[in-house]
Amino acid sequence: MTQETSNELQQAANEAAQASDLMAQEGVKEMADALDTLDAAVQADAMGDALAAQAVSDATRGVDAMAVGQRLDVISQVVAEAGINDIAQGAELLTHSDDIAVQSALIASLAQEDLEMSMKIAAIAGQLEAVGDLAILMDMPTLAEFLDTKSDELQDLAVDTLLRFSATRNLAKMLSQTGEGVAELGLNEMAEGVVRMGVAESVAERGEELVDAGAQLTAQGLAEAAAAEGFREAAADLASEGVMGVAEAGETLGQAGAVADLADALHQASKEEES
Repeated sequence: MTQETSNELQQAANEAAQASDLMAQEGVKEMADALDTLDAAVQADAMGDALAAQAVSDATRGVDAMAVGQRLDVISQVVAEAGINDIAQGAELLTHSDDIAVQSALIASLAQEDLEMSMKIAAIAGQLEAVGDLAILMDMPTLAEFLDTKSDELQDLAVDTLLRFSATRNLAKMLSQTGEGVAELGLNEMAEGVVRMGVAESVAERGEELVDAGAQLTAQGLAEAAAAEGFREAAADLASEGVMGVAEAGETLGQAGAVADLADALHQASKEEES
C-alpha cells in the first residue's frame, strides 16, 4: 500500500512539475509581450512628443509666413498707389507741356508779326527820307525838315519793333525749351510709375505665395498636432495594456511557483512514503 501511495504521489509530483514548467513558460512569454508593449508605448509617446514639437514649429512658421505675406500685400498697395500717382503726375505734366508749346507757338507768331511790322515801318521811313531829299531839291526846306524828322521817328520805331521781335522770339524759344523739359519730366514720372506698378505686382505675388505657404504650414502643423495627440493616446493605451500584461505575467509566474512548490512537496512526500 505504501509503494502504491508513493507512486501516486510521485506521479502527481511529476504532473505538477510539468504544469509548473508550462505555466512558467507562459508567464515568461506574457512578461516578454508585456515588456514589448511597454517599449512600444515609450516609442509611441516619443513619437507623439516629436510630432507635437514639429507641429508647433510648422504652425509658428505658417503664422509668421502669413503675417509677412499680409505685410507685403500692404507694401504692394502703397507702391501701387505711388505708381498710380506718378503716372497721373506724368500725364498732368505732359498736358502742361502741350499748353506751354501752344503758348510758345502763339508768342512766336507775335514775334513774326513784330518783324513784319518793323520791316514795313523801316520801308515807310526810307520812303519819307527819299521824299524829304526831293523836297530839299524842290527848295521846300520846311517840308523837308518835317519829313526828315518823321523818317527818323519811324526808324526809331522800326528799331524798337525789331528789338521787341528779338525778345519775343527768345521768350518763345525759352518757352519751347521749358515745354520740352516739362514733357521729359512727365515721361520720366510715367516711366517711374510703370516701374513701381511692376514692383507692386511682384511684391503682391510674393505676398500671396507666402500667405498660401503659411496656410499650408499651419494646416500641416494642426494635422501633426492631431497625429501627436493620437500617438500619445495610443501610448497611454499601450502603457496600460503593458502594465496589465506585467501584472498578469507576474500572477502566472506566481502560480507557476506555487505549483512548483506543490510538486516539490509531493515529491518529498513520495520519498517519505517509500521510506
